[in-house]
Amino acid sequence: MCPVFSIPLLSARRSHSIPIFFFLLFATCEVSHADVPKTTPTPCVLTDAETAALSGDASVDVHAVHNFSKAINGLLKAEKFEQLDCIADLARSHKETFPGGMWKLHAVYSGLEKPLLHPTEEDWKTHIELLQRWVSARPESITARVALAESYVNYGEDARGPGFADTVSDSGWKLLAERTAKASQILLEASTLSSKCPEWYIAMQELALHQSLEPSAKRVLLEQAVKFEPAYYYYYRLYANSIQTKWGGEEGEIAKFLETTADQIGGDAGDILYFRVAGKLVCGCQTDQELNLSWLRIQKGFVAVEKQNGPAPENWNLMAHMAQSFNDAMLAHKLFDRIGDQWSEDIWRTSSDFESAKQWAKQMGPFIARKQAAEESAEANLHTPEGKSYSAGFAEKIHTWLQPCIEALQGNDSRYFELLIKIGKEGTVDDITGGGDSPLMPCLGHQLKNFQLSKQAVFSPPSKPDYWVRFDLNPENSPPALK
Repeated sequence: MCPVFSIPLLSARRSHSIPIFFFLLFATCEVSHADVPKTTPTPCVLTDAETAALSGDASVDVHAVHNFSKAINGLLKAEKFEQLDCIADLARSHKETFPGGMWKLHAVYSGLEKPLLHPTEEDWKTHIELLQRWVSARPESITARVALAESYVNYGEDARGPGFADTVSDSGWKLLAERTAKASQILLEASTLSSKCPEWYIAMQELALHQSLEPSAKRVLLEQAVKFEPAYYYYYRLYANSIQTKWGGEEGEIAKFLETTADQIGGDAGDILYFRVAGKLVCGCQTDQELNLSWLRIQKGFVAVEKQNGPAPENWNLMAHMAQSFNDAMLAHKLFDRIGDQWSEDIWRTSSDFESAKQWAKQMGPFIARKQAAEESAEANLHTPEGKSYSAGFAEKIHTWLQPCIEALQGNDSRYFELLIKIGKEGTVDDITGGGDSPLMPCLGHQLKNFQLSKQAVFSPPSKPDYWVRFDLNPENSPPALK
């Protein structure tokens, strides 16, 4: 039997009239996958229909992982406990993943941790009774006990409800405390089994979140989990979620944690972890800006995942969703082309939300691609001696034209805008693009549009035709009147 140590947990609701305490128990014995027997388990005895339900191809079907979990739930309802243990043991010992890199073991538990759809109280009781029968029938099953513990945590969350603390009733807090205490007891019992499972630590993390575990203890739990199975990226997701400001984390803590951890892992593996965790945190809502994550690092991680684990519609949906949040319409447009009709309900929620994002990318993608090409050309021109000289004369003219706009606004305004102009071989304004939120932009743009329509040569002839030049309006390069 492994020795254990205990960490006292703070009350799930500090203001409750009756303090709620219990002890969260960590197994301290040294365990790793080196301790898992190397023998290949006997193939699971399944019907053809059951085998087919578990054999979806996640490289072409966005529903494959969900259908796998649904089939697992069906085996539980049929009380095929031996087959469930076989499937979980195979997934665990072989570290099986779907195309795209999602772990099959985690998908097993996704089918066991709660009833499908929106459960009633009767559904919860039936589900937990099934898991208890599995534990009784196969007392050495680590899978059955961990699934039962996760179900009790979810059952507690169901009683608490999804709202803020001040929306939870006294009975909701009481039921949450009772059910998480039950989960803690089950996990302690599971820690004494000879078989070990990475999902045990996931259940511990989920439990800790609802019992206000101290930050240092949460970090210890993460470190123990990673020591047991470094590649089980779900640990990092749960830890990152637990240090969000809504759970008492500090502003900027998630970005620092994720960057430091990814750098420590290094290479493609570090970038992949960054993508995996970011994909769970980015919600497409206002709080995304507060996360302050690196969009470049997320993209590198996505590319690394495809190189290592192959393409998968689930990851395309995840990346397109994040591209929308980061306002990268060009990348989103490419991803929506790959997605086709393989959209994920888990990520987009409704078909209308998916279609709305798709239309946004379709409309904005070509504009952004054109702008990016102009930026690259202007940047290349600026890196030549003649280009630097030409850009200085160009900026001087722009400043001259800006002055009437400043006077028309009757005040100073230095909000940013970026201006890109394609100059013809005679010095004409042949094309205009850019962006920004300064009210000076429409005023200046109107003047430039008139120059473009009149074909008037307003600049000196450039060194070559179709010559792109860039001008950024900001406090650093603005004329004195704008500062």
